[in-house]
Amino acid sequence: MGKALLMVILGFSALIGTVTLNLSRRGLESVQTFSDQYATLAARNAATSGVYMSLSRLYRNDTWRSGFTNLNLNNTTLNVDIQDRNENPLLSSMELLVLSSATYANTTKTIEVRLGLPPDLADLAVFVTDTVDNVTILDESRNPDPSLLIQNAPEMLPFDKAGLAALAVAQNHVINGDFLPPDNWPTNDPTKDFYWDLANDVPNVTHVKGNLTVEGGRNVYGIFIVEGNATLDGNSRLEGVLYLPNPGTIVIHGGGDPKESTVTGGIFANGSINGTGNHITVGYESDYMEIFGGFQLGQNMFIISWRESI
Repeated sequence: MGKALLMVILGFSALIGTVTLNLSRRGLESVQTFSDQYATLAARNAATSGVYMSLSRLYRNDTWRSGFTNLNLNNTTLNVDIQDRNENPLLSSMELLVLSSATYANTTKTIEVRLGLPPDLADLAVFVTDTVDNVTILDESRNPDPSLLIQNAPEMLPFDKAGLAALAVAQNHVINGDFLPPDNWPTNDPTKDFYWDLANDVPNVTHVKGNLTVEGGRNVYGIFIVEGNATLDGNSRLEGVLYLPNPGTIVIHGGGDPKESTVTGGIFANGSINGTGNHITVGYESDYMEIFGGFQLGQNMFIISWRESI
Protein backbone atom coordinates (compact mmCIF):
# COMPACT_ATOMS: atom_id res chain seq x y z
CA MET A 1 0.00 0.00 0.00
CA GLY A 2 2.87 2.36 0.76
CA LYS A 3 4.43 1.81 -2.63
CA ALA A 4 1.09 2.24 -4.39
CA LEU A 5 0.39 5.49 -2.56
CA LEU A 6 3.86 6.75 -3.40
CA MET A 7 3.27 5.99 -7.09
CA VAL A 8 -0.04 7.86 -7.02
CA ILE A 9 1.55 10.86 -5.36
CA LEU A 10 4.44 10.91 -7.86
CA GLY A 11 2.04 10.57 -10.77
CA PHE A 12 -0.15 13.35 -9.47
CA SER A 13 2.89 15.57 -8.97
CA ALA A 14 4.05 14.92 -12.51
CA LEU A 15 0.58 15.76 -13.82
CA ILE A 16 0.55 19.03 -11.89
CA GLY A 17 4.00 19.84 -13.23
CA THR A 18 2.90 19.19 -16.81
CA VAL A 19 -0.23 21.28 -16.42
CA THR A 20 1.76 24.08 -14.80
CA LEU A 21 4.34 24.01 -17.60
CA ASN A 22 1.63 24.10 -20.27
CA LEU A 23 -0.13 26.95 -18.53
CA SER A 24 3.14 28.83 -18.28
CA ARG A 25 3.84 28.32 -21.98
CA ARG A 26 0.34 29.44 -22.90
CA GLY A 27 0.71 32.44 -20.65
CA LEU A 28 3.95 33.41 -22.36
CA GLU A 29 2.33 32.88 -25.77
CA SER A 30 -0.61 35.05 -24.71
CA VAL A 31 1.75 37.75 -23.50
CA GLN A 32 3.68 37.57 -26.78
CA THR A 33 0.47 37.64 -28.84
CA PHE A 34 -0.79 40.64 -26.87
CA SER A 35 2.58 42.36 -27.33
CA ASP A 36 2.47 41.76 -31.10
CA GLN A 37 -1.09 43.00 -31.31
CA TYR A 38 -0.23 46.11 -29.33
CA ALA A 39 2.78 46.83 -31.55
CA THR A 40 0.64 46.44 -34.67
CA LEU A 41 -2.05 48.71 -33.27
CA ALA A 42 0.48 51.33 -32.13
CA ALA A 43 2.20 51.37 -35.52
CA ARG A 44 -1.10 51.55 -37.41
CA ASN A 45 -2.42 54.39 -35.23
CA ALA A 46 0.79 56.37 -35.66
CA ALA A 47 0.75 55.87 -39.45
CA THR A 48 -2.87 57.04 -39.54
CA SER A 49 -1.94 60.08 -37.46
CA GLY A 50 0.79 60.82 -39.99
CA VAL A 51 -1.77 60.87 -42.80
CA TYR A 52 -4.08 63.24 -40.93
CA MET A 53 -1.19 65.50 -39.97
CA SER A 54 -0.19 65.66 -43.63
CA LEU A 55 -3.74 66.35 -44.80
CA SER A 56 -3.95 69.22 -42.34
CA ARG A 57 -0.75 70.74 -43.71
CA LEU A 58 -1.80 70.22 -47.34
CA TYR A 59 -5.24 71.75 -46.81
CA ARG A 60 -3.50 74.91 -45.61
CA ASN A 61 -0.82 74.81 -48.30
CA ASP A 62 -1.15 72.39 -51.21
CA THR A 63 2.47 73.08 -52.25
CA TRP A 64 3.83 71.54 -49.00
CA ARG A 65 6.05 68.53 -49.76
CA SER A 66 8.38 68.36 -46.74
CA GLY A 67 6.70 65.44 -45.01
CA PHE A 68 8.02 64.17 -41.68
CA THR A 69 11.31 62.41 -40.89
CA ASN A 70 11.91 60.23 -37.81
CA LEU A 71 9.17 61.96 -35.84
CA ASN A 72 8.63 60.36 -32.41
CA LEU A 73 5.00 59.72 -31.44
CA ASN A 74 4.71 57.90 -28.09
CA ASN A 75 7.81 55.75 -28.73
CA THR A 76 6.72 55.18 -32.32
CA THR A 77 8.92 56.44 -35.17
CA LEU A 78 6.99 58.13 -37.97
CA ASN A 79 8.13 58.96 -41.51
CA VAL A 80 5.87 60.60 -44.10
CA ASP A 81 6.79 61.12 -47.76
CA ILE A 82 4.74 63.36 -50.12
CA GLN A 83 5.09 62.64 -53.85
CA ASP A 84 3.64 64.25 -56.97
CA ARG A 85 2.08 61.65 -59.23
CA ASN A 86 0.81 61.54 -62.83
CA GLU A 87 -1.03 58.23 -62.92
CA ASN A 88 -4.54 59.60 -63.54
CA PRO A 89 -4.84 61.12 -67.04
CA LEU A 90 -7.94 63.11 -66.03
CA LEU A 91 -6.07 64.71 -63.16
CA SER A 92 -2.81 65.23 -65.07
CA SER A 93 -0.15 66.38 -62.57
CA MET A 94 -2.77 67.20 -59.93
CA GLU A 95 -2.31 64.06 -57.87
CA LEU A 96 -0.31 63.44 -54.71
CA LEU A 97 0.76 60.25 -52.98
CA VAL A 98 1.10 60.34 -49.18
CA LEU A 99 3.20 57.48 -47.77
CA SER A 100 2.96 57.35 -43.97
CA SER A 101 5.12 54.68 -42.26
CA ALA A 102 5.33 54.11 -38.52
CA THR A 103 7.47 51.64 -36.54
CA TYR A 104 6.84 50.43 -32.99
CA ALA A 105 9.29 47.85 -31.60
CA ASN A 106 9.90 45.63 -34.64
CA THR A 107 6.54 46.25 -36.29
CA THR A 108 6.09 48.69 -39.20
CA LYS A 109 2.82 49.74 -40.80
CA THR A 110 2.51 51.90 -43.93
CA ILE A 111 -0.60 53.70 -45.18
CA GLU A 112 -0.79 54.93 -48.78
CA VAL A 113 -3.24 57.71 -49.61
CA ARG A 114 -3.75 59.13 -53.12
CA LEU A 115 -5.04 62.70 -53.20
CA GLY A 116 -6.53 64.65 -56.08
CA LEU A 117 -5.81 68.36 -56.36
CA PRO A 118 -8.23 70.52 -58.36
CA PRO A 119 -6.46 72.48 -61.09
CA ASP A 120 -5.98 76.22 -60.91
CA LEU A 121 -7.54 77.89 -63.95
CA ALA A 122 -4.89 80.59 -63.77
CA ASP A 123 -2.32 77.95 -64.78
CA LEU A 124 -4.25 76.68 -67.82
CA ALA A 125 -5.06 77.88 -71.32
CA VAL A 126 -7.91 75.42 -72.00
CA PHE A 127 -10.20 73.42 -69.71
CA VAL A 128 -13.07 71.48 -71.34
CA THR A 129 -15.30 68.59 -70.31
CA ASP A 130 -15.24 67.09 -73.81
CA THR A 131 -12.67 66.82 -76.59
CA VAL A 132 -10.37 69.27 -78.36
CA ASP A 133 -9.83 68.82 -82.11
CA ASN A 134 -7.46 70.68 -84.46
CA VAL A 135 -6.43 73.18 -81.80
CA THR A 136 -2.90 74.30 -80.94
CA ILE A 137 -2.08 75.35 -77.36
CA LEU A 138 0.85 77.74 -76.94
CA ASP A 139 2.66 79.01 -73.87
CA GLU A 140 3.54 82.66 -73.33
CA SER A 141 6.70 82.26 -75.41
CA ARG A 142 4.39 80.95 -78.14
CA ASN A 143 5.77 77.44 -78.09
CA PRO A 144 3.42 74.42 -78.15
CA ASP A 145 2.62 73.28 -74.60
CA PRO A 146 0.00 70.51 -74.17
CA SER A 147 0.37 70.73 -70.37
CA LEU A 148 -1.74 73.91 -70.53
CA LEU A 149 -4.71 71.81 -71.72
CA ILE A 150 -7.16 69.65 -69.77
CA GLN A 151 -9.79 67.90 -71.87
CA ASN A 152 -12.36 65.21 -71.02
CA ALA A 153 -12.51 66.61 -67.50
CA PRO A 154 -15.09 64.74 -65.38
CA GLU A 155 -16.87 67.98 -64.46
CA MET A 156 -16.59 71.76 -64.55
CA LEU A 157 -14.69 73.38 -61.73
CA PRO A 158 -16.66 75.40 -59.15
CA PHE A 159 -16.85 78.96 -60.45
CA ASP A 160 -18.43 82.25 -59.42
CA LYS A 161 -20.44 82.84 -62.57
CA ALA A 162 -22.80 85.24 -60.76
CA GLY A 163 -19.93 87.42 -59.62
CA LEU A 164 -18.48 87.58 -63.12
CA ALA A 165 -21.90 88.25 -64.67
CA ALA A 166 -22.44 91.12 -62.23
CA LEU A 167 -19.52 92.93 -63.87
CA ALA A 168 -21.24 92.60 -67.25
CA VAL A 169 -24.39 94.15 -65.76
CA ALA A 170 -22.41 97.02 -64.23
CA GLN A 171 -20.67 97.64 -67.56
CA ASN A 172 -23.92 97.39 -69.57
CA HIS A 173 -22.47 94.48 -71.56
CA VAL A 174 -25.42 92.06 -71.36
CA ILE A 175 -26.72 90.72 -74.70
CA ASN A 176 -30.16 89.07 -74.52
CA GLY A 177 -29.78 86.81 -77.53
CA ASP A 178 -27.24 85.97 -80.25
CA PHE A 179 -24.37 88.40 -80.72
CA LEU A 180 -22.08 89.43 -83.56
CA PRO A 181 -19.79 91.96 -81.89
CA PRO A 182 -18.42 94.83 -83.97
CA ASP A 183 -14.69 95.16 -84.50
CA ASN A 184 -12.76 96.13 -81.34
CA TRP A 185 -15.71 95.35 -79.06
CA PRO A 186 -16.37 96.56 -76.40
CA THR A 187 -14.30 99.74 -76.86
CA ASN A 188 -12.10 101.52 -79.35
CA ASP A 189 -9.96 102.86 -76.52
CA PRO A 190 -6.52 101.21 -76.94
CA THR A 191 -5.72 101.84 -73.27
CA LYS A 192 -8.54 99.52 -72.18
CA ASP A 193 -8.98 96.62 -74.61
CA PHE A 194 -9.13 93.61 -72.21
CA TYR A 195 -9.51 95.89 -69.20
CA TRP A 196 -12.51 97.93 -68.13
CA ASP A 197 -10.34 99.48 -65.44
CA LEU A 198 -6.65 98.84 -66.07
CA ALA A 199 -5.52 100.49 -62.83
CA ASN A 200 -7.58 98.04 -60.75
CA ASP A 201 -7.29 94.98 -63.03
CA VAL A 202 -11.04 94.94 -63.72
CA PRO A 203 -11.72 93.11 -67.01
CA ASN A 204 -14.31 93.94 -69.63
CA VAL A 205 -17.02 91.29 -69.27
CA THR A 206 -19.69 90.57 -71.89
CA HIS A 207 -22.57 88.23 -71.05
CA VAL A 208 -24.14 86.71 -74.18
CA LYS A 209 -27.46 84.96 -73.42
CA GLY A 210 -27.43 83.25 -76.84
CA ASN A 211 -24.71 82.31 -79.34
CA LEU A 212 -21.56 84.31 -80.02
CA THR A 213 -20.05 84.69 -83.49
CA VAL A 214 -16.82 86.62 -84.02
CA GLU A 215 -16.66 87.38 -87.73
CA GLY A 216 -13.47 87.08 -89.77
CA GLY A 217 -10.97 89.91 -89.45
CA ARG A 218 -12.54 91.27 -86.25
CA ASN A 219 -10.87 91.70 -82.88
CA VAL A 220 -12.79 91.48 -79.61
CA TYR A 221 -11.61 91.87 -76.04
CA GLY A 222 -12.39 90.81 -72.50
CA ILE A 223 -14.10 87.89 -70.85
CA PHE A 224 -17.13 86.48 -72.67
CA ILE A 225 -19.76 84.46 -70.81
CA VAL A 226 -21.60 82.63 -73.60
CA GLU A 227 -24.74 80.67 -72.71
CA GLY A 228 -24.89 79.04 -76.16
CA ASN A 229 -22.17 78.14 -78.64
CA ALA A 230 -19.24 80.27 -79.79
CA THR A 231 -18.10 80.50 -83.42
CA LEU A 232 -14.75 82.01 -84.32
CA ASP A 233 -14.64 82.74 -88.04
CA GLY A 234 -11.38 82.58 -89.96
CA ASN A 235 -8.88 85.33 -89.11
CA SER A 236 -10.88 86.42 -86.06
CA ARG A 237 -9.10 87.25 -82.85
CA LEU A 238 -10.32 87.18 -79.26
CA GLU A 239 -8.02 88.65 -76.65
CA GLY A 240 -9.36 87.42 -73.35
CA VAL A 241 -11.29 84.38 -72.16
CA LEU A 242 -14.21 82.39 -73.52
CA TYR A 243 -16.40 80.91 -70.78
CA LEU A 244 -19.15 78.49 -71.90
CA PRO A 245 -20.86 77.18 -68.73
CA ASN A 246 -23.68 75.10 -70.20
CA PRO A 247 -23.33 71.36 -70.96
CA GLY A 248 -22.74 70.33 -74.55
CA THR A 249 -21.72 73.77 -75.80
CA ILE A 250 -19.05 73.99 -78.46
CA VAL A 251 -16.41 76.38 -79.70
CA ILE A 252 -15.99 75.99 -83.45
CA HIS A 253 -14.00 77.46 -86.28
CA GLY A 254 -16.39 79.04 -88.73
CA GLY A 255 -16.19 80.00 -92.40
CA GLY A 256 -14.94 83.08 -94.17
CA ASP A 257 -11.24 83.88 -94.29
CA PRO A 258 -9.19 80.65 -94.46
CA LYS A 259 -6.68 81.93 -91.90
CA GLU A 260 -6.78 80.45 -88.42
CA SER A 261 -8.67 82.10 -85.61
CA THR A 262 -6.85 82.90 -82.39
CA VAL A 263 -7.64 83.26 -78.71
CA THR A 264 -5.05 85.02 -76.60
CA GLY A 265 -5.94 84.12 -73.04
CA GLY A 266 -7.93 80.94 -72.59
CA ILE A 267 -11.11 78.87 -72.92
CA PHE A 268 -13.16 77.34 -70.07
CA ALA A 269 -16.03 75.31 -71.55
CA ASN A 270 -18.55 72.70 -70.49
CA GLY A 271 -18.24 71.04 -73.87
CA SER A 272 -15.76 70.74 -76.74
CA ILE A 273 -13.59 72.77 -79.11
CA ASN A 274 -13.58 71.89 -82.80
CA GLY A 275 -11.07 73.69 -84.99
CA THR A 276 -11.77 71.52 -88.03
CA GLY A 277 -11.79 73.50 -91.28
CA ASN A 278 -8.88 75.77 -90.67
CA HIS A 279 -7.52 75.95 -87.16
CA ILE A 280 -7.84 77.52 -83.73
CA THR A 281 -4.77 78.61 -81.80
CA VAL A 282 -5.04 79.36 -78.10
CA GLY A 283 -2.11 81.29 -76.68
CA TYR A 284 -1.85 81.31 -72.91
CA GLU A 285 -1.77 84.77 -71.32
CA SER A 286 -1.06 84.64 -67.59
CA ASP A 287 -2.38 88.15 -66.80
CA TYR A 288 -5.78 87.40 -68.28
CA MET A 289 -6.06 83.89 -66.84
CA GLU A 290 -5.05 85.03 -63.36
CA ILE A 291 -7.86 87.59 -63.39
CA PHE A 292 -10.32 85.01 -64.73
CA GLY A 293 -9.03 82.39 -62.28
CA GLY A 294 -9.77 84.80 -59.45
CA PHE A 295 -13.45 83.85 -59.90
CA GLN A 296 -12.72 80.16 -59.38
CA LEU A 297 -14.33 79.00 -56.15
CA GLY A 298 -12.24 77.27 -53.54
CA GLN A 299 -12.27 73.51 -53.70
CA ASN A 300 -10.30 71.35 -51.28
CA MET A 301 -8.30 68.37 -52.37
CA PHE A 302 -10.10 65.05 -52.32
CA ILE A 303 -9.10 61.49 -51.37
CA ILE A 304 -8.93 59.08 -54.31
CA SER A 305 -7.87 55.99 -52.38
CA TRP A 306 -6.69 54.92 -48.91
CA ARG A 307 -5.05 51.58 -48.15
CA GLU A 308 -2.72 49.93 -45.68
CA SER A 309 0.24 48.17 -47.27
CA ILE A 310 0.67 44.53 -46.40
